Amino acid sequence: MKYVHVRPLQDLYGFHLDPQEYLRVLPGLLPGLPAGAAEFASDPDHYDFGSSRCVKDLTLERVDLVDDRGNVSLELSLAPNEWKHEGGLSIRYSGVREFWVKSDDGAGGAGGFGAGGGFVERGDGVPRLGDLQLDELLPHSHGFSHEIAFTEGVLFVVSADLVARWERQASRSEI
Repeated sequence: MKYVHVRPLQDLYGFHLDPQEYLRVLPGLLPGLPAGAAEFASDPDHYDFGSSRCVKDLTLERVDLVDDRGNVSLELSLAPNEWKHEGGLSIRYSGVREFWVKSDDGAGGAGGFGAGGGFVERGDGVPRLGDLQLDELLPHSHGFSHEIAFTEGVLFVVSADLVARWERQASRSEI
């Protein structure tokens, strides 16, 4: 990412996360972002680690890619961390021009999506990208770019705009 810093801690578990440079330049970037992307990026809770609506620690649950006669859309479903979030986050991208996922191959490089190794293996044997660390939205000639850093990889989208919606999770008394 250009402004948001996500770096593994040396000899320790975890990451050093610093969105401060991005938050400093964001007011100047907002006029170049489409309306939905600008609203999502500038939400005061987006980078507030204490907020239940901060993107940190969400996990990628599902990706739906639809090609409707040349109009490509993408929807990410991000599951909540039960200790932090009140619900998950759904991001629907319209006019998708680029989409890719890279996973850490364990050697400091990156492998392609599903190219073996690199994804976090859970007990159920299902590969994961790990927990979302931080993200960055930047103006792009086709609308905007959205880079999302996970503990074990990166997801990248270029699209015309997005709609982000936080889902409310039912409480135990409502179940």
